[in-house]
Amino acid sequence: MKKTMLAILLCGVMLLGVTGCGTTNEFDIGNVSNLEINNNNNVTLSVKDGTLENTSATLILENNTDKLLRYDEYYKMEIKKDNEWHTINVELYFNDPLWGVNQNSKEEIELNWEHGYGKLAPGEYRIIKEVYFENEEEQEFNISAEFTIK
Repeated sequence: MKKTMLAILLCGVMLLGVTGCGTTNEFDIGNVSNLEINNNNNVTLSVKDGTLENTSATLILENNTDKLLRYDEYYKMEIKKDNEWHTINVELYFNDPLWGVNQNSKEEIELNWEHGYGKLAPGEYRIIKEVYFENEEEQEFNISAEFTIK
């Protein structure tokens, strides 16, 4: 079952104070991130080879467990500065559909962040998604996919 995240503008994500189209975005970089990222190899998030652009990528969410994994459209992006991850201060709004990744399988998630984060300047970034296992909502955890824009 492939679930696709459509272009941010089409899926109901909106940025307040959108910067000009066609330009590389200058971010309002926030504090050092305090998010805990799960380094559990049983659930991984990665960028699919050959899909990374400065405005989009296809992610692969892999569930190597015997439980149903749940996720929604929400994500965050952070930037690496001075060898530390920092939040990027933007306001995004998402729809609330809930997707699932079956046991021992993977899903591709097409992500277009141009209307939220703009065109990314060269640098190191990570996309963070919060996921949880079916019937264990109180045990949400963050996973991330790191990538470099050249």
